[in-house]
Amino acid sequence: MQLDAILEVAIGLVFVWLVISVATMEIQNRIGAWFNWRAEYLEQAIHNMFKDKDMVERFYNHPLILELSLKDKNGGLIKDKKGKVKRPDYIPNPTFATAAFEVIMNAGKGEKDVPVDMLSMTQMKDNMKALWQKNLALASVTHYLYPNMEKDMQAADAKLEQFENKVAEYRKNTEAWFNDVMSQASQWYKLRAQWIAFWIGLGIAIVMNVDSIQVAQKLWLEPSTRAIIVAQAEAQAQSGEPASSALEAINFPVGWTTKKLETNLCGGISVIDYQLVFRSAGECRAVTGLPNLNNFWGILVKLVGYFLSAFAAAQGAPFWFDVLRKLVNVKQASKENQ
Repeated sequence: MQLDAILEVAIGLVFVWLVISVATMEIQNRIGAWFNWRAEYLEQAIHNMFKDKDMVERFYNHPLILELSLKDKNGGLIKDKKGKVKRPDYIPNPTFATAAFEVIMNAGKGEKDVPVDMLSMTQMKDNMKALWQKNLALASVTHYLYPNMEKDMQAADAKLEQFENKVAEYRKNTEAWFNDVMSQASQWYKLRAQWIAFWIGLGIAIVMNVDSIQVAQKLWLEPSTRAIIVAQAEAQAQSGEPASSALEAINFPVGWTTKKLETNLCGGISVIDYQLVFRSAGECRAVTGLPNLNNFWGILVKLVGYFLSAFAAAQGAPFWFDVLRKLVNVKQASKENQ
């Protein structure tokens, strides 16, 4: 029975972490969409690739990239307050390869970019030579992306089919280059997103008083509360996606409560007998759920409980949803074997 209780506490605690992770994810997505973080991070990665502001602008003005930019309901490009077109937050690899290869092949030209199919082999070689003189950092990369380009173009000069094959090979190399860079950029973005999720989760934990240690204690000491939470968790585990319920919508052992004090001698927010007190509707109400302010260890344990909740939120809802389903399966298997 005690092992069953431990398993149920674990299920209930993971369910709490799942819900706070969902709330964190929704807030983070809204903030990210407002500030267009993904597009900003993608633009930074592309700038690191081209190492030239002018080439980045030419890339984003490419017709294929403009088609991916944000548009209003009338199909017009959405611009920010500075009049700059809002950049896309995702570019498919083949689209990037086509646009980037075209920008690179036109790097030596001062006028508008010309589609690669309309460039002659001589123009491509001349443009690449101009690029190598103008952008040494990018030139060091293109030497690996398009090895022996001048020699290959001379060999293909007599046969259009060989030329087309070489262009296709260079596009493929450009696509692989983008894929490698974005894989690394995605890891950096994920790390940054986890840190942001941690601080959002910490804010939610404090505002909603989601103290993981307190939650675990209450689930252990109150079988009726534990049974309700476990039932909800089992129902959620059978669904196809993480919960979207608000924390206060279910019977979680979280949230702030207050109690009325006999005295009315308090200000807006004050401390009486080491308790946090605030004035509401002419009454002095002490905040319960907080240790006395002279209780150092109690405050430390409370902070640890909040940080555990924030750390859990940083792991993401999909992670806890997977853990929840596994724990529920273990519980069901245990019940069948009894």
